[in-house]
Amino acid sequence: MKTNVLGRVKNLRLAASKPLLPLYEAIINSIQAIEDANEKNGLITVAFERDKTLLSTEDRALDDIRTFEIADNGIGFTDANYESFLTSDTTYKASKGGKGVGRFMWLIAFEHADIVSTYAGENGLTTRSFRFAPTEDGVANHAVIKSENGTQGTRVRLVGMREQYRRHCPKRLETVAAYIAEHCLEYLIRGDCPSITLTDRSSGEALNLNSFFEQEMSWKSETTEIDFRGHKLRVLHIHLRCAHIQDHLVHYCADDRVVTSDKLGGKVPNLRQRLLDQNREEFVYAAYIEADFLNESVNPERTGFGLADSDDNLFKGEFTWRDVQAAVTEECRRFLEPYTGVIQQEKEERIRRFVNNEAPEYRAILAHIPDVIERIDPDVSDDQLDVELYKGYHSLQVKLREEGRELLSQDVADDEEDRQAFDTQLQAFFATVSDVNASDLARYVCRRKTVIELLSKLLQRRKDAKYPLEEEVHRVIFPMRLDSEQVPMDRHNLWLVDERLAFHDYLASDKPISTVPHLNNGNQQEPDILVLDNAHAFSASAEPPYPAITLIEFKRPMRTNYPTEENPLVQLRKYIEAIRAGKARDPDGRDIPIPQNMPFYCYLICDITDRVREYARDFSLIAAPDGMGFFGYNQHYGAYFEIISYTKLVNDARKRNAAFFNKLGLPARTARASSGQAEVQEQLTTPISDGGNIING
Repeated sequence: MKTNVLGRVKNLRLAASKPLLPLYEAIINSIQAIEDANEKNGLITVAFERDKTLLSTEDRALDDIRTFEIADNGIGFTDANYESFLTSDTTYKASKGGKGVGRFMWLIAFEHADIVSTYAGENGLTTRSFRFAPTEDGVANHAVIKSENGTQGTRVRLVGMREQYRRHCPKRLETVAAYIAEHCLEYLIRGDCPSITLTDRSSGEALNLNSFFEQEMSWKSETTEIDFRGHKLRVLHIHLRCAHIQDHLVHYCADDRVVTSDKLGGKVPNLRQRLLDQNREEFVYAAYIEADFLNESVNPERTGFGLADSDDNLFKGEFTWRDVQAAVTEECRRFLEPYTGVIQQEKEERIRRFVNNEAPEYRAILAHIPDVIERIDPDVSDDQLDVELYKGYHSLQVKLREEGRELLSQDVADDEEDRQAFDTQLQAFFATVSDVNASDLARYVCRRKTVIELLSKLLQRRKDAKYPLEEEVHRVIFPMRLDSEQVPMDRHNLWLVDERLAFHDYLASDKPISTVPHLNNGNQQEPDILVLDNAHAFSASAEPPYPAITLIEFKRPMRTNYPTEENPLVQLRKYIEAIRAGKARDPDGRDIPIPQNMPFYCYLICDITDRVREYARDFSLIAAPDGMGFFGYNQHYGAYFEIISYTKLVNDARKRNAAFFNKLGLPARTARASSGQAEVQEQLTTPISDGGNIING
């Protein structure tokens, strides 16, 4: 049967990310040719030739490689070997894992291959030469001549690496050597491996791969064997010292050749980029996996295995590629535990310090999220560590909700043993719930701490010598142009002004009075914040529908210019007049008059200037004992007025919460950009929906 080489090449696939695979095939062919020749002093040379048309860099070692030349002193292209070469998918080298398609990979990545081989023929040394190209026949310029002064061996030139493979091909001599050593490791660790020399003909550099591997890459190896579904998996564990290898890798092999590789990062916990052995020497880990079923299932291109990716339609006893990977990963995890276990201990100690000093809100739940802690990258930043712990806190909440529903759905039998088991399960559940609720409280206290420090920092003079706009302060306390239907109670910071404001019936922020659904009022004025306190039952009695209405007005920090028409106390008074001029609405939509005796609480938040003091005197307000504000009751308007300076706002909030901060061991000032601060920063632009809690859901 005649083989169409061009068609055969087109039907094969080679990923652009594997540009050196044809080179590996050629080197392994040379190793096997030396074995077939029983040559005790096997020699292989691999020479690079670079693209001379690329002169973009002075460092020739960075120019693209266009040609590889592989020479050996093996058995050569004897008649039998040449006949096998001409036969597609030959089984001639099946005993050595040969699939008979490796040479076709040459023509996928390179324009052609030139072969010159001297071998022992019937009449002495004979030299065979030909070109192997992606044509219908495949072979051109074939010639066989008697060799008078030649030596046995073969030279294969892989010429003209195609551009899509050149882009992914490493360039430096040492890097190429590291990749070859990784792929051919099982030959290099054997005592009878031929001497392999790499030469860069552009720079004249050369290195011996065997010495490079021994000195720069490997200094420790161990083999283990595991039982996998009735099959023996052999795992060669190696410590590599090479600086060119950046990842911990698992190499799946077939017939002594690497077929595919997986990164271990993210699969084995606490796997730093470089591990330390008992002597504190750095190494990168590599595992080489062998099994008979891998030899049998490797695909013709030797780029993967014919194992199912999922368990759909599998027969009993069959397994998937993921099953193999899971078993291998677990064995790698077990082998690496002496090295990763130390990292785990260091990480746990770091997390404890972080929680004790920076994030006490997580202290109560650490014992409940060991799996989360194990998965955290040991080199994660403090900010990201806070995020990961928050994810653990959230996942614990979800888990507890599921457990709670399961407990509620259980039908507790009359059997005493079953009841005791249920009671034990219930006690464990509520113990965890208690810890989570303690964490919730700690999180809320830490969030308050962050809000206070954020506001304090915001009020400082900026580099441009200006102070923040009033809108910036407003957004810290409550998002603008939203109302209490859109912002849950625990997502605003009205407690900075007055703790009682956290409990209200309705709140509107920077919205026209006419839009407040509980009022029938066409006035278009927009108080910064309007709060309707918890409502009484609406009735036709003289009792006011709300205990009180609160108004809050912000002015820009350190503002000194107040025109006569912008008196902020007069502004608050006009809001009162506008609201009293309208009506309230009961739940049935009926209008109810707003009684004149319903109290108003008015807060002006601003810095105290001479003009503000003048306004306070005009309203007969009394100076606060600390000199940082004014207060008083205006009987004519039935309104309590209080002026609070920004300094007083921050200091009073600190004092009210100091006992909670001290209980959690929080420092006087918190610099940590915690999840709480992230929540506050996000609140400045958009509200976040409430996720509920464990008990109330």
